[in-house]
Amino acid sequence: MQNPAQTSSPIFLDHVGFIVEDLPASRALFAGLGFTLTERADHTRTNAQGEKVSAGSSQHSIMLGTGYIELMQITDRQAGHQLTPAIDERYGLHVLALGAGDAQACHQQVAGLKPGPIMDWARPVSTPERSGLARFRYFDAPWTASDPSYICWVEQVTPELVRSPSLLLHPNGALALAGLSYSGAESALQAWAERLQQAGAQPTGGGRLSLGPSWIALESSGTGSALPSALTLVFSSLHDLSQRAERLQLRRLHDSPERLSLDLRDVCGLVLHAVVQA
Repeated sequence: MQNPAQTSSPIFLDHVGFIVEDLPASRALFAGLGFTLTERADHTRTNAQGEKVSAGSSQHSIMLGTGYIELMQITDRQAGHQLTPAIDERYGLHVLALGAGDAQACHQQVAGLKPGPIMDWARPVSTPERSGLARFRYFDAPWTASDPSYICWVEQVTPELVRSPSLLLHPNGALALAGLSYSGAESALQAWAERLQQAGAQPTGGGRLSLGPSWIALESSGTGSALPSALTLVFSSLHDLSQRAERLQLRRLHDSPERLSLDLRDVCGLVLHAVVQA
């Protein structure tokens, strides 16, 4: 299979997104773990008539030096948000947002996936350094709620608003989004790997694909559909995170000075792997 990214500009992992049932509760969990979150923001989109309307969702973001995490709640089932069907399937990590320097060029690059039209979306941002309307151009691939993830591509039009310096300072020492793992039956993982390569991911061997400095790991679990199973983040130190996880009484699957694995499957649908910066 020819990977479109081999003949065009590279595509990277812009962010991952959780669809949550209770946005304030999800925010409280991640804040309790020592992450700095953006203020709550309501998404808007431009409709076919050129009018700015509600997109039917609200969010908080956890901005990192590489990539970021979005916590999003569908607030209006009637607003036509693409991910509304997801909440009838499962909550948890649904969104795999790939970064594109030029949305129009990227749209042509992934034409084999029959992407939808490019849309203009926005959300307000307010930080000590700057405030304004963060704008992004966005399009997606055909999707059903039972898919491993919803694939979309994002061109950040106002990156200076998205990554204000204060948003990158996390009390727990979080630095970067390293990678995302999926598990499931081998056949399901193979089909997902092929789709990811069509989307711009580069195979690196050993069940991994790269998206810029981040990676996606595919781990066979014998049976079942391919689903997100773990998120790996890089930290400067694990001391603060470990203490906070203890206060929150979170179950640890692995605990060492270099790696801490927290079982968030009941609240987020996956395991959080925290590793120390090499």
